[in-house]
Amino acid sequence: MARSFAVLAALLLSLGIALVLPQLVLCVATMTHSEGQENFDPSLSTPTLTHEYEVFVSFRGADTRTSFTSHLFAALDRERIGVYRDDINLPRGGEIGPELLKAIETSRIAVVVFSKNYGTSDWCLDELVKIMECKKLLNQRVLPIFYDVSQSVVLEQKGIFAEALLKGPEDKVNNWRAALTEAADLAGLQLEKYSLESEFIEEIVENIWTILNEESATAPSRRQIDVSAQHSEPIISPQNDASSRQNHISEWTPFFFFSK
Repeated sequence: MARSFAVLAALLLSLGIALVLPQLVLCVATMTHSEGQENFDPSLSTPTLTHEYEVFVSFRGADTRTSFTSHLFAALDRERIGVYRDDINLPRGGEIGPELLKAIETSRIAVVVFSKNYGTSDWCLDELVKIMECKKLLNQRVLPIFYDVSQSVVLEQKGIFAEALLKGPEDKVNNWRAALTEAADLAGLQLEKYSLESEFIEEIVENIWTILNEESATAPSRRQIDVSAQHSEPIISPQNDASSRQNHISEWTPFFFFSK
């Protein structure tokens, strides 16, 4: 009799363990999952970049705000190309620096209008550094425009560019030099002497339109004209040789910034 009770007790004990063990495992798994959720760092996830603008234009306001760049903005508006404007898009009372830096990051193309006094603006140069960072990290496109200044002057920091850098803060000058060299070494567009600015602006817009539609092999051109007949021509080669320039829009590498 005693032996029967012992066997029955053993069976009941085994049955109890079998019923409790799955619940115990589930409880431990739940605790582990919860702990993992608490330790998760959202900053480690890769954010998805959203483009708010198609174009961001970096320029020296004192040189071109009321002339060349104002006509460029008007041409982009006519083509319904979304462009960032500091006088329209920048909230009143907001911090100019962070707002413009965000605009650069969320633009598909950066157009840098190099003019004679571009290098005299610390803010322009800081913007340019940010643009080149976005080119490397976000694969942003950069299109340099040489307006009333040659590519070689910007590339090698000659003349007023050299003078401006000599007066710059030591902790920024090296970054400024690197950004100027990298940006000017990209293929871009040069306004040639005696050429019409209106035609030059049309060519810029055509290049921008080509970039925006380059993923589509059948994207039509908005100007069915012979680009080689234009007075201005793209700078195709990154070398300092004027003879290396060719009239092929499709071969330049695009990217921009705002000036004060």
